[in-house]
Amino acid sequence: MLLVLIGAVAVLFAASVAYGMLSDNDPTRHHTGLGEAIDVSPDDEQLAFSYFDQGRESLHVGNLEDGTATQLTSPEAENHSHPTFTPDGEGLFYIATVEDRIQTLRYLPEPDADPLELTDPDMHVFEAVMSPDGETFYYIAMPAEDLLAREGEAENGMDIHRVSADGTDHEQLTDKDAVDMNSLNISEDGSTLHFIDDMRGAALRTYDIETGAETPFEGDPLPGEAFNVTLSPDGSSAAYTTMTNPEGGGTYIYELFLMDMGSGETRQLTDYGASVTSPAFFHDEDRIAFLAQPNWPGAPASYELMTADHDGEEVVPLAMNLPDSEGGFQPGAVVDRMVNTATLTILYLLMFGLATLYMHTEGRTYLPSIVSAALAAFTIIGSIIASFNNAWMGIGLMMIAIWLLGCTVVLLAFAFIHKRVSSINQTM
Repeated sequence: MLLVLIGAVAVLFAASVAYGMLSDNDPTRHHTGLGEAIDVSPDDEQLAFSYFDQGRESLHVGNLEDGTATQLTSPEAENHSHPTFTPDGEGLFYIATVEDRIQTLRYLPEPDADPLELTDPDMHVFEAVMSPDGETFYYIAMPAEDLLAREGEAENGMDIHRVSADGTDHEQLTDKDAVDMNSLNISEDGSTLHFIDDMRGAALRTYDIETGAETPFEGDPLPGEAFNVTLSPDGSSAAYTTMTNPEGGGTYIYELFLMDMGSGETRQLTDYGASVTSPAFFHDEDRIAFLAQPNWPGAPASYELMTADHDGEEVVPLAMNLPDSEGGFQPGAVVDRMVNTATLTILYLLMFGLATLYMHTEGRTYLPSIVSAALAAFTIIGSIIASFNNAWMGIGLMMIAIWLLGCTVVLLAFAFIHKRVSSINQTM
């Protein structure tokens, strides 16, 4: 009977490991809820957002007055995210995630129009802006083959590109091959681009579109760890998020700040106590819409829509009728919740614990613990060898080795206690 139980637990453990290794590790694959980016229309009447329905992300536009929302896209084999209104407010552009999680740039000139493919899947697009005249898109991207390359094998990094609104005249503007570029903004007159270049100390940079000259943003007062930097429509202010407890230990807290780009005066707008992201300025009101994540740092992120005034005195939820899920019961989602580190730990300890009970009858109580220790040792050796070719694989294997060592300590303690108790019972 004991051998049957050991076999059954071993099968469950092996199946759980196989599922974890072979399944898609995207935490949003069964998620229902808001996506990670929003935008406010130029007339302050609409909010663009993306929404997951059981893992499929689509675009929606909500009415800021009555909270009603309309779904714009219904993707089946891809996800649509990061919707941004065009300067005239008539259309949207967005990111489409296609095969191998490559992101392409799409343009929807008007809600009922067919989307235009502005980039091909051979380029991975991170973010984009549109010129004020509506004729050109500027975007940060890198070759898809370099994004998918193994650690240390990528030949190209991130650069700024542009493409005409009709999908023609592609041009690479920079040759930086940056490890990280983000927070792309365009000036009110369309003459300059502003962005964060982490290769240059995470400072805000300015790129002159006509001359190609790149310089530090004049009088840049942003902190070194600024994220989600968004300039106001007139460029006079910048909203950004940054850590408020960098030395406090525990989970980092990210709050929303507003900075006057002329004087450098800064005020903290939120005291949410978790993480906020994706600030979007209203155009005719002194308000900023943003997303707050109460389950931070959990994954997938569960966002709330909120707004704050420029003084930070009124931070309130933004009422919006979010879509109802169209799906039903998802067996895959249930399995995902069940297959986790806690489940694997329980199954591993149960499997080797039962083996300890069985081997005790054979006079080899510590054999299962020794086998577990050997597995941990081989994994440590494997992590050291792997780190020479792939640092991330080496780190992953080392984490598994630490987990195995922890389980081994528990098994050794169990074997010791069981052997002592058995010895005491035999002498009584």
